[in-house]
Amino acid sequence: MTAPANPERVLAINDLNVWFNTGRGAAQTTSHVVRGVTLNLAPGDRLGLVGESGSGKTTTILAAMGLLPSSAEVAGQILLNDRDILRGGEQTVAPHRWKDISMVFQGAMSALNPVRTIGWQIAEAMQIHGIAKGEDARHRVAGLLDLVGIRQTGASQYPHQMSGGMRQRAMIAMALACEPRVLLADEPTTALDVIVQRQILQLLVDLSERLNLALILVTHDLGVVAQTCQHGAVMLDGEVVEQGPVSDLYRQPRHPYTRRLFEAAPDIRAAATRPRAAADTDPRQLKADRLLSVNGLTVSYLRSRTFKDYFRGRHQDALIAVNDFSLTVARGEMVALVGGSGSGKTTALQAILGMVRPVRGSILLNGRDVSTLGHRQWRPLRRQVQMIYQDPYEALDLRFRVRSTLEEPLWAHGIRTSAKEREALVAEALDRVELSPADQYLNRFPHELSGGQRQRVAIAASLVLRPHLLLADEPVSMLDVSVRNGVLQLLDRLRSGSEMGILMVTHDLSTAAAYADRIVVMNKGRIVEQGGIAEVVTRPRDAYTKALLASIPDPDPEAGKGDPAG
Repeated sequence: MTAPANPERVLAINDLNVWFNTGRGAAQTTSHVVRGVTLNLAPGDRLGLVGESGSGKTTTILAAMGLLPSSAEVAGQILLNDRDILRGGEQTVAPHRWKDISMVFQGAMSALNPVRTIGWQIAEAMQIHGIAKGEDARHRVAGLLDLVGIRQTGASQYPHQMSGGMRQRAMIAMALACEPRVLLADEPTTALDVIVQRQILQLLVDLSERLNLALILVTHDLGVVAQTCQHGAVMLDGEVVEQGPVSDLYRQPRHPYTRRLFEAAPDIRAAATRPRAAADTDPRQLKADRLLSVNGLTVSYLRSRTFKDYFRGRHQDALIAVNDFSLTVARGEMVALVGGSGSGKTTALQAILGMVRPVRGSILLNGRDVSTLGHRQWRPLRRQVQMIYQDPYEALDLRFRVRSTLEEPLWAHGIRTSAKEREALVAEALDRVELSPADQYLNRFPHELSGGQRQRVAIAASLVLRPHLLLADEPVSMLDVSVRNGVLQLLDRLRSGSEMGILMVTHDLSTAAAYADRIVVMNKGRIVEQGGIAEVVTRPRDAYTKALLASIPDPDPEAGKGDPAG
C-alpha cells in the first residue's frame, strides 16, 4: 500500500518488513525481525524510537539508509520527499545516502577512522558527493565544526585526541556535511556521562530547529526521548506497538509494554525520599562493620610529551588521576561512586584491587593495609575482592561454556575440590544470581545468553569465590532499562543481610539514588561530596553535584520543557 503524497512529509517509512536469512540449504532459517513498521516525519520533527535490544530499532533505520547486510530481505517503502528510494535497491538508495538522509552511529570511536584527521573525514563525504572540494571543503569543514561546538583546530586532530563528547560532535558534523534533510541517530549518547549526554542532546535539538532537520533518535532511555523529541514510537519484537506525542505516551500509555518501560525508568526524586534501614545511616554501626577503608589515596601516572621521550624513558610530567581520595564501605552496604568520564572512578577501583600502586594513602581491607603489597602478597587476598566489569559481552570468554567460566576462578585460586564439590559451588553461584536450575545454563556459551543473563553469569563468576567485597564498574551501563533494573535489584539482594559490601561505580545518579545506601561524588580526581541519598540528592552542596542532578533526563515531558535532559 502506497502512502498518499504529502508535501509536508520529508520521510515516510511505510509498512517496512525485514527478514534475516541464516544458514544454508536445508539448514537455512528465516527470522522476521521488523514487522510492518510505519513512521512519518515532517521537516523539523523529532521522533524517538524506543525499545530494548532486539526490538528492531537499529534494523529499521539501517534499512532506511540501505545499509543492511546481504542476508537481509526488505519489503515496504522508504519515501524521501514521496519518492521510494528502496524500489531499485542500492542503485536508488546510494544517491540519497549521506546527501538527503544521514546517520550518526553508536560508538564514535569505532565509527571514526583512527588514522585520519577529523577534518579529512568530514571533507571526504563532501568530495564523494560533489558538494565541495579543496579550499571550499576546508571552509565548510570549519563551519561545520563551529556549528557543533568544536574549535577550528579540531580539524587537525585525530579521534584519539578528542574526548568522547567531542568525538560524538565530530560524528554529527560528518553526518551534516552534505546538508541532509533527515538525520538518524542510533543511541548517540550511549556510554557518555549525563553532563556530556545533555550537551549532545541539546546540540541535536538546536540543529533540528536551526536547520529544519527531521530527526529519528534511537534509544532505550525514555527520559532522553521525553526531553528531546516531540513524538515517540515504542518497538517490541519488531513491531511498533504504540506511537504518539511523548506526553500521551507518558500520561496515558495504551500498551502494557510502554507502561512497563516508564515504570522501569528510575525516579530520582522518589528514590531520595524512600525509607532507609537504620543501620544504613548510623555512623557508629558503619564504623563497627567497616570492610573497606580508603584514606588519602593518591594515584598518578607519568606522562611523556612525545613518543621519542616515552621510548627513551624521559617522562616530562605526572598526571594525578586520583587525589586525596577517602571512603569506607561497611559489610552489607552498597556505596555508589558517581562521576563523569575521566573523573578517576575506575582508577580508584584499580588501586583498591591492587592493579595500580598508589603514591600516597592507605587501603584497609578487613583492617589490613594492602596499598603497599606486591603481586605475590596480593594473590591470596584476591578471593576477598572481586570485580564486575562494564561490558558483559567482553567480560566472558566466548570459547567457554558457563560451567567453565565459573570453574576457572576456583582453579586459578587453587581451590582443589572434587568434581562434585565444584559442581555444588558453581550451582550455588548460579542460584545466587537467579539463574536456576543450573542445568539449564551450565552448557551454554555466551552467545546463547541474553545481555542480562551474561551479566548475571559474570557476577556469578565473582561470587563463586565468596568474596567480602564486590567492585562493580558501571555494571549496567550496557544493558536495557528493564534488564538493568533486574541486575541492580540482584546486587541489592546479594548484599542485603549479608557480610558482603559493594562499591559500585556509575555516572548515573538515578541508579545510585535508587539502590545505594550512600553516594560519593568524584570530579577531576577528587571527592567533592558524599553522604546519604536524601542529603546528596535534595541538598547538594557542590556545584558539580548540582550539574549532575540537573542533567538527568526526566521521563516526564513537562519536567524539562525547552531544555533537553533537564
